[in-house]
Amino acid sequence: MTRRTPLGILAVIGAAILIPVTLTGPAHADNHQPAPGQESGKRIVLGKPQKIHNLNRQDVSRDPGLRAVNCGVNTTNHDRLSSCSNWRIPVQFLTNGQPSGSATLYSKATAKLDPRNRYEWTQKVALRLTNPSRPEAWAVSGTIELATSHATATPVGAATQVLFPYTTHTFTFRMSSPGRDLVSDSIVPYGRFKAPGFDDGSAYLGDVFRPRCDNTRRITDARYGGCVYPDVPAIWQLDVTDPDVDAVAWHVDWAQRHLKHPWGVPKAGWNLHRTFNQTLQRDNRRTACGRDVPRPPGRPDLTCDEFPFAQTYEGASRNSDYSCHFLDRDDNSKEGSLRKAFLNGMRTLENDAFQVQVINKPSATAVAPPALRGPVGCGSD
Repeated sequence: MTRRTPLGILAVIGAAILIPVTLTGPAHADNHQPAPGQESGKRIVLGKPQKIHNLNRQDVSRDPGLRAVNCGVNTTNHDRLSSCSNWRIPVQFLTNGQPSGSATLYSKATAKLDPRNRYEWTQKVALRLTNPSRPEAWAVSGTIELATSHATATPVGAATQVLFPYTTHTFTFRMSSPGRDLVSDSIVPYGRFKAPGFDDGSAYLGDVFRPRCDNTRRITDARYGGCVYPDVPAIWQLDVTDPDVDAVAWHVDWAQRHLKHPWGVPKAGWNLHRTFNQTLQRDNRRTACGRDVPRPPGRPDLTCDEFPFAQTYEGASRNSDYSCHFLDRDDNSKEGSLRKAFLNGMRTLENDAFQVQVINKPSATAVAPPALRGPVGCGSD
C-alpha cells in the first residue's frame, strides 16, 4: 500500500534527483544520483521531459464529468474534475559516466476526481518504454507511487511492473483525502526504475496537480464531501431555447453585451464569485430590485431578475454595473434552483469563481426579443 508522502519525504526525494521540490509549481524530472555506497559504474538516468505545453483549461458546463480531459505528448491539461499530464522522458544508460545505451519513456498521468466523495477517486499512470538500444533496456522494471501532501494513494494491482518495450503498462491508484475539513493537496507521480547490473534511476513522471477536498454541509452530504481543481471556474450554461430558463438566458445575454463589463463571460476576465452570505444577498436584491424600481403594471406574474446574480460578490449592492429585468416568475425560480444545484455539484464554495455562458442563440449577433425581454428600470439601462 502506498501511503501519502509527507512534505519532509518529498524534500528528500527532490534532493535525490537534484531538483527543488515545490508545491507551488510543476515538478520536473532530473538526473538521479545513486545513494552513497550504491555506485557501481553503471547507472540509469532519466532526464528532463521535453518542453511541456499547457493546454487551455477545459470548461465544465451543465453536464460535467461525462468525459475526462485528454492530452497529447508533451502537454498537460485539466478542468475542474479531471487532469492529464503526458511526458516524453529521455532515458540514458551510463557506464563509468559515459553513455552506453538509451531508451525513451512515455508517461501519461491522469486523474478523475469525485465531487461527491472525497474518500475515493482514481488516478492512473500509464508508462510505455520505446527505442531500447541495449539488452538491459528490455528488462527495466518500474515501481510507481504518487507523492502527496495529504491524500493516501493505494495501488490497485501491482505497484511494480516489468516495462516490456512498446507495451503500455498502467498503474492504478485509489485515492482518499483524510479528515473532514477543507484540504488543498499536491499530487505528483514518481517512479523508481531498475535494470540488470545498473544502479536504480528515479524521476517525477508528470506535473503537480492540486485538488481541493472539503465536506461543506450546504454543498453536499457532509459525510462524503468531494474534490475539485478549484483554479478552474465552473461554467453555468443558460440555454435560450430551454423553456424553463429562456427568459433569464435572454436577460443575461443582454446584460453581458451591454453592461460596462462582460460579467461572467468565459475567458473575458470578469468572473463572478459565489457568496452564501444572506445579508449580502438581501442587500444585492434590495439595491437591484427594491421598491423604488418601477414594476410593469398589471403583471403580477413577473418577478425582478438581477444580473450579476444576487448570490455573488459582484451583485448590485457592491457593484453599480448591473441590470435588472422583470420576467416570468417560474423561469426566475427554476433558473435559481438549477444554478444552485449545478454550483453545488461543482463544489463552488464561498468566494469561488464561476462563469456564465448563454448558448444556442440564433446567431452571434442575436439580440433579445422586444417587449419585456430587455432590462428595465435599473443599472445601465
